[in-house]
Amino acid sequence: MKAVIIEDEKQAVTALREELNNNCPDVEVCGSATTVKDGYELISEVQPEIVFLDIQLKDGTGFDLLEQLNTKNFKVIFTTAYSKYAIKAIRISALDYLLKPIDSDELTEAVEKAKKIDLAKMQQQLNSLINNRSIDPLRQKIALQTTKGVFMYECSSILRIQSDGNYSKIFLEGDKKEVVAKTLKDFEEILQDSGFLRIHHSHLINLQHLQSYINKDGGYVVLNDKTTLPVSKRKKPMLLKVLSN
Repeated sequence: MKAVIIEDEKQAVTALREELNNNCPDVEVCGSATTVKDGYELISEVQPEIVFLDIQLKDGTGFDLLEQLNTKNFKVIFTTAYSKYAIKAIRISALDYLLKPIDSDELTEAVEKAKKIDLAKMQQQLNSLINNRSIDPLRQKIALQTTKGVFMYECSSILRIQSDGNYSKIFLEGDKKEVVAKTLKDFEEILQDSGFLRIHHSHLINLQHLQSYINKDGGYVVLNDKTTLPVSKRKKPMLLKVLSN
């Protein structure tokens, strides 16, 4: 696979090249760039199959670069020092990222996943990432990666999410349901700015679909689809605080 590295730290470029040479011999690095402008030109010239893209560049962000590219005929693996905002944006679109300093095993795993993912699905996820930047968090789209494929849903269409071990059951409008290999904690982190609240160790609800809170039998909520869910004693103060605001 032809690859390019868009990264503003020279040392990080060298380290990633070495890791790829040592662990991913079928990935050929055909160039690197440190800015959005040079990255755009490099991608246009090389036409890579995979782009290792840093979030913070000298003249903008990796997101800015993607926004400028009309055609994205490549796979993307983001590389970043920890940034809560950036990682949340990436995760909501079900894209891969590597934290610096990059771990060899995680790099190999990310490259193998990139090889297998359908290019059309990757484009869909990248477009979702770009579009989500400019719209209200309540109207953002989330990529749900299931055994059948990757499906895009507006966050507002999710009624609730229920824990099922290392999996989560996603209940959507229209009696739709998806099962995803992410924990409820993962979704809690991803969706906390999109109007979702954890009310129980097994339940995360979309407050847009909350009909009422009933303060009896320990406390429970009723959703718009008439589903009733318990509110744990520990989560009750936060729910009441959110409702009072």
